[in-house]
Amino acid sequence: MKFSLLYRTPESAERTEVFDLAYDLSLDRAVRKTVSDQRRADYLLGVLSRPLTDRADIEYRQQLMRDFIENDGLLDELKTIFSRYDRVRSDWQQMRSGAYPQSGSVNRRALLEYTFASLKVTAMFPKTITSFFASFAEIIGKYEIKSECLTSIRDFCRSMLESERLSELERVSALFRYKSPADFEFSAMAELDTALRLTTADLCEITEIDDKPQNPLAKLFSRKKTGDAAVFPIESDEATVDDALYIASESLRRIDAALTSVTGGIYDTFSGLSGEIVFYDAALEMIGFLSESGIDWSFPKLLDADEDRFSLKTLRTFSLVTENKTGADIVPSDIELTRESDGIIIRGRSNMGKTTLLRGIGIAHIMAQAGLPVTAAEAEISIRGALYSHFSSAEEDFRAGDTAGRFEGEVQQIARIVDGVENHPHALILLNETFQTTSYAEGAEGIWQILDAMPIVKAKYIFVTRMNKLFDIIDRERVEILEMADGFKPEHM
Repeated sequence: MKFSLLYRTPESAERTEVFDLAYDLSLDRAVRKTVSDQRRADYLLGVLSRPLTDRADIEYRQQLMRDFIENDGLLDELKTIFSRYDRVRSDWQQMRSGAYPQSGSVNRRALLEYTFASLKVTAMFPKTITSFFASFAEIIGKYEIKSECLTSIRDFCRSMLESERLSELERVSALFRYKSPADFEFSAMAELDTALRLTTADLCEITEIDDKPQNPLAKLFSRKKTGDAAVFPIESDEATVDDALYIASESLRRIDAALTSVTGGIYDTFSGLSGEIVFYDAALEMIGFLSESGIDWSFPKLLDADEDRFSLKTLRTFSLVTENKTGADIVPSDIELTRESDGIIIRGRSNMGKTTLLRGIGIAHIMAQAGLPVTAAEAEISIRGALYSHFSSAEEDFRAGDTAGRFEGEVQQIARIVDGVENHPHALILLNETFQTTSYAEGAEGIWQILDAMPIVKAKYIFVTRMNKLFDIIDRERVEILEMADGFKPEHM
């Protein structure tokens, strides 16, 4: 079993790409403005760039985010304990490397000492991991948690602490933790090939002794043979003792390997959580920034993809926080895309907030499908199979003079988007001033042919434009038209 803070089922979590939306929507700047540490900001942006497409996975994150918001101190405690836990493996590996013999060739007695030293290191970690299970359960148990993630971790830890198998692992490990080979008598079963070469050696019995004899390996074995397996007495000559030391080393090495495998498997159950919790740490700082700035936020109601709509009440565009604006400075917008509409076309004069509104809608979808709140008082958002954007800086293109070349580049970018939406049903496409590098008449006709085909591939669009010619040819029964006027307020036409 493997736990994750980000994915309900890590091996099968469905994610999609947002295709450079972070830059087009100014989301990257907004995150870096609100998250003080660049490493955490980059991690948050990395997760945002892969929105989830399964409703259960998104709600999994929403629940955990709510637990952290409602339980002050929970995240900090888990950050500390997860960080310590993830250091266990590196500490383990470092200690094991210190047990290696310093020279390339060692005698059999030194090999036995090394093997036992490695086993002692391994034997320390079942108890260490068990102590973490107790700590996890204790920390989570202190808070009123409701998320599936944390309740599952708590319950798993409690069950492991009561597990007979874990107790047996701890009991076996305790044999070797503080002892040396001189503390035991070993009985081993050696399996040989036809040339009497050792193939495997397994420990049959290990007995702790109080009075250590001169030769703790001198216990006599009964002489018998089963197939290729041979058990033989250890004589007092040096060669035979040397062989016995080697057999003991091989037997202990196999126990070491078994303990390492079992302990490593148990350890992997919670490994990596110190990295994943960075997402929630950064998101909490971002939410705190929004609250201090007086910007409303809420967890959206998630709608299935087939609902194919969204509704945002008092939406404020998140990227405006980079301009040091507060909630009072940002005019809120109510915007809705119905299931019956193919898309929304937003028009208006320059500097009326068309692109700002487009960015706000796009960021809301990214945040929603990452399991985070959106900057609106109320929100209902259908899950999108993919999110695409094309942002054209039309005025700069006209000034540059190379309108033909830039138009060709835009056509290629739109063609790639069209190819993508064919493989991602229920995609949402955000277009800003597309095809305005050519004449308005040609651009309007070209973009409408593309928009008109979007329902065929189950895609919807939001298009910002100043091309008045477009409104003479569109099907107004299928398209929602918004006019930006009076300071960022959209008006339905």
